[in-house]
Amino acid sequence: MKTLITGGKSAQAQKILKAFTGDQILLGDYGDMPSFASAQYQFVSLGERNDDTIAHTLLNACLDQQADRLLPLYNFELEAVMRSAILFEEFNIHVLLPDLLHFPLYLSEKITDKNNWAVFDKGELLYAAVPADNLAVLGKEKTLNGVFYMNEAPQEQALFTIA
Repeated sequence: MKTLITGGKSAQAQKILKAFTGDQILLGDYGDMPSFASAQYQFVSLGERNDDTIAHTLLNACLDQQADRLLPLYNFELEAVMRSAILFEEFNIHVLLPDLLHFPLYLSEKITDKNNWAVFDKGELLYAAVPADNLAVLGKEKTLNGVFYMNEAPQEQALFTIA
């Protein structure tokens, strides 16, 4: 599977790489990008940032790079991509974000431990930075989709984002 992760120049995106060891990773970001590639990932420029066309820009990048999955990390991308998730799905690109109905539940600013995060894909636990027995069950119960900070209380997950 080929996954495009935005915020590619950030430490947060680099940290998430370990969750996708079986994937070919594209680290996308706006503006100039390093021309460095490794066996695990390559950098991809998303062009200049234009908030009016974020979803279109990311869809084009996924299509151009033949990405099967998109993980948007920037706060400014989330709403535009989430509202366009059906369009991405029509092109067989899976977006790692909660659905429109549940999206507001995960916008919490309350994060107790930034080292405790996990990646879920349609409820399946892909990776946990701090393994815990209940994460796989919680992911399935809530059909979690995306990267979340896992706070102590079971109802307090927050989306892992870049400001």
